[in-house]
Amino acid sequence: MNLFFDPNLNLDSNEVFIDKSEIKHIEKVLRKKKGDFLNFTNGKGLEAIVEICGTNKNDIFFKVKDLIHHTIKNQKSHIALSPLKKTNFFEMVVSKATELGIKEITPIICKNSLKKSVNYDRCNKIIISSLKQSLQYHLPKINKVTSFKDFVLIHKNSMIAHCNEGEKTTIPKALKKVKNKAIIIGPEGDFSLDEINFARENNYNEVTLGSNRLRSETAAIVACSLLIACE
Repeated sequence: MNLFFDPNLNLDSNEVFIDKSEIKHIEKVLRKKKGDFLNFTNGKGLEAIVEICGTNKNDIFFKVKDLIHHTIKNQKSHIALSPLKKTNFFEMVVSKATELGIKEITPIICKNSLKKSVNYDRCNKIIISSLKQSLQYHLPKINKVTSFKDFVLIHKNSMIAHCNEGEKTTIPKALKKVKNKAIIIGPEGDFSLDEINFARENNYNEVTLGSNRLRSETAAIVACSLLIACE
């Protein structure tokens, strides 16, 4: 099965539209032709089964045959991560978080953050590509960049993973106690002690991701995996 994306797909749709760049993929790679069927989603839970009705040199024409609504899973799973010095590392986390089924991603600015911005257009393209690749029907939400303290105040009683000393628990155990299914991962250089103390003051559960010291992007992917595995 291959999944395609049409953000304008809705319950009243009779046709779907596809990016011109994917026409060659459908015809030359998938070798689809008139009478064959494809699957589309709008990223909001709707799946369309469509038939190829015709083709010409520059276009393919589709007709919707059936519509299926998929209920959302892992609705509250949320990863917050500092933008990383190497943009492709942050984008890799966005991709893998989408594949795993995380439903919300927030870039946060910390004391040790080496970068303060995110390319949202590129991130959204990566999210759509990862959604199609992993055959899901709900796009995760990527929020605007926010400060560490603002995030903690909004999402009290969540989880924080850091490398400093202190009593920590595992994510499966922490999930039984937290109010919000959110976890924050720091930048290169980790969180400052003041940030860790601020999280403690707001009832954050300190969690361990194992005995090895992980890079920020690795820690984020491990955390995402554990969040989803504990559903």
